[in-house]
Amino acid sequence: MGFPVPGDAIEQNLDLNRYLVRNTAATFFMKVEGSIQTDAEIHPGDLLVVDRSLTVQHQSVIVAVIEGELRVLRVLKQGDKLIPAAEGWDLARDCSLEVWGVVTTLIRKV
Repeated sequence: MGFPVPGDAIEQNLDLNRYLVRNTAATFFMKVEGSIQTDAEIHPGDLLVVDRSLTVQHQSVIVAVIEGELRVLRVLKQGDKLIPAAEGWDLARDCSLEVWGVVTTLIRKV
């Protein structure tokens, strides 16, 4: 007994880079470690596809450097200012965040 073969529904040569990456030179993959302060349901062990060439939009999930550490967070955009959407951020302390890229895809093992 085996698995049914769906025929033409299976792509024989699936290239995940072609499927997930828009700009190869500006894209990196990042494995999540530790807890994340975001409502985006990102968990430790998830793999993020991050594009450095994209412009941050309102409600984007981004990778940023805050106080020398890489952080993943959702941001609200008010004019040119980015504000962390999660509760508990000290905006006076955290206002100097350096955006490394915009998260475009989340990959999770089941």
